[in-house]
Amino acid sequence: MLLPIDSLGIILTYKCSSRCRHCLYASGPEWTDFISREYLDSLLNGTKKIWKDYTPPPDKNILFHGIHFAGGEPFLNFPLLLYAVKKAKELGLYIGYVETNASWCINKEDVYEKFSLLKSSGLPKIFISCSPFHAEKIPLKRTLLAIETALEVFGPKNVIVYMEHFLGEIAKIDIENSIPLEKWIEIYGEKMAGYIFWEGYALIPGGRSGFYLGHLFKKYSAEVFREENCRFEILESQHAHFDLYGNYIPYFCGGLSLGKIEDLEEFYENFDLEKLPFVKILVEEGPYGLMKYAEKFGFKKSQEGYVGKCHLCVDVRRYINEIFPFSQELNPKNFYKYLI
Repeated sequence: MLLPIDSLGIILTYKCSSRCRHCLYASGPEWTDFISREYLDSLLNGTKKIWKDYTPPPDKNILFHGIHFAGGEPFLNFPLLLYAVKKAKELGLYIGYVETNASWCINKEDVYEKFSLLKSSGLPKIFISCSPFHAEKIPLKRTLLAIETALEVFGPKNVIVYMEHFLGEIAKIDIENSIPLEKWIEIYGEKMAGYIFWEGYALIPGGRSGFYLGHLFKKYSAEVFREENCRFEILESQHAHFDLYGNYIPYFCGGLSLGKIEDLEEFYENFDLEKLPFVKILVEEGPYGLMKYAEKFGFKKSQEGYVGKCHLCVDVRRYINEIFPFSQELNPKNFYKYLI
């Protein structure tokens, strides 16, 4: 049984000014599409029916309550983002925050105007990303401008800096310019840089991270994940992302779709795990089980091992997508095209 969501991210676009090496959704400049307003309306109306008078419990993690708008970089189409906030507010949906990497934060007046418009339209909080991965393309001075302006507009309690502890570390290296990840390795050495990246950011080894950053952390044989299934992530987490193409993405499982959403209520009513063979294997047997299935079609596991079960999962899914390119469970297709 698929438990209904109680927190949701809507991916307005996969397009992003950066192509971060840790990105769970393989976002980057190559993507071109944005969600249509008509489909956005449909998703928001469907969410309203599911949630009714939803209010998050007081002990709910701030990152896992209500609805948030994400990307890619949602500020790349500000009129669309503003419309999304206004529509969600109009429907009485509980809005958590909007995410941004601050790449666009160059002019103080522009940043202040956009933040002010969002706040007056119903946005209570802003979520600003800060990490070595973002700083590889985005100078810290832009992140600092975003934070400074957000504090003025939203107030200290309504600005989420993720991860704030990296501000000082990045500032020690360079504020004015972007910083290649290799610079961190040069300064700290591979072992410590790997610890900073993986433990300091609490990286999920899905998306790109296992492929681009896996050499900086401990890896394990695929057999280590033999007993780890994905039931919680797929069926029980009650956290999902809906993307602009209509994909129901469970938890943070970029590139995995439980189906296309047309009517959200009907989606839950008609959900049938038996119709999703790859997802079913993940729920029951985990990525290791999916690997054993893929081996029947020639998949070869990495001899170097995997950082975590999510790394194994994405590696196997990449291969299956080549063998079964029309699988609707492996969507969006450009996730696999732009992953590496």
